[in-house]
Amino acid sequence: MTKYCSFKIRTAITVAGVFIGGFLPCFGQAETDSLFGSPVPLDIRLEISIRRMKNSIKDTSWVSDKLYYRNGSGSYDSIKIDLKGRGHFRLSTCYFPPLWIKIKKKEAEGTEFDGNKKLKLVLPCNTTRDDNPSILREYLCYKLCEAITPYTFKTRLVNVDLTEKSGKRTKNFLVKGILLEDLEKTAKRLNAQAKEELSIADTNLEDTSVLRFYMFQFLISNTDWSVSAQHNAKLILLNNGNYVTLPYDFDLSGVVDAPYAFVSLSGGDELPIDNVRQRLYRGFCFPPGVTQYVRNELLSKETTLLSVPDLLKGELGDKEIKAIKKYLEGFFDILKNESLFRTKILEMCRSL
Repeated sequence: MTKYCSFKIRTAITVAGVFIGGFLPCFGQAETDSLFGSPVPLDIRLEISIRRMKNSIKDTSWVSDKLYYRNGSGSYDSIKIDLKGRGHFRLSTCYFPPLWIKIKKKEAEGTEFDGNKKLKLVLPCNTTRDDNPSILREYLCYKLCEAITPYTFKTRLVNVDLTEKSGKRTKNFLVKGILLEDLEKTAKRLNAQAKEELSIADTNLEDTSVLRFYMFQFLISNTDWSVSAQHNAKLILLNNGNYVTLPYDFDLSGVVDAPYAFVSLSGGDELPIDNVRQRLYRGFCFPPGVTQYVRNELLSKETTLLSVPDLLKGELGDKEIKAIKKYLEGFFDILKNESLFRTKILEMCRSL
């Protein structure tokens, strides 16, 4: 089990006026990062060939380009970048492909991107009016995770002025996006090593951290993950010898409720739910003491977690924010009720 500095000492982090509290492991202080340290959405401009981005995943080539971003004075600066398509489902299904952004160190120095060599850019799936809210709700999932565990990717919401180049023609789109910290950067921040090449059983992970992982997925109603296969989950090795896993990619979750969302399969088998809004606990069973510890920890964070949707006031309507909070309350209804906790979690957990 991870050693903490003190079970009585809480660390408060304020993000855009929202109090986020939690136990912080004794692995050192996070470095200041101008890109991910600000809660204010970053304005960026890109010109891409969507066809070329989708084709680029088939080889090792990167496409050289420029990224324009609004600086602190309100004007636009630019940096040279390399782009490449990424992903699987969204790459093949969506109009906008998710992207890798690679930045040379000398280009990033002194800019908003200083210290970031590689980034993920998550874009809406399609051009419909429902897709921007889906991206905003996915961003909220990352912020919910951040309030639960330190083992998470840093994110930054971006307003993307995107020009699609297709031969001599161009189309312009104004969309929301998420910039996502690269795994190597995350591992370094956590004094850990990235272990993408490993396949490790859930039971070999640090117990409280993997239980938080399970509970977070249950909170947002996400079944599209696998720890052992590193599907929408990345593995890192802490300097104390413990393995922990970091979740990402939540578009098939109930909180996001994307227009294209479907219930994913588990090892080729259908899950016993009809839609992504139905919560299904897919974690392994752990000793009662460990389970109760994480349960109590989450209950102590109810007010914090239910305030996270307020981060998007002005981006989402008040009615939608209220509906998201109501959906999250359903998770805490289960945690507070002994009968529901037994039937929805304890009796559903998979045997070790």
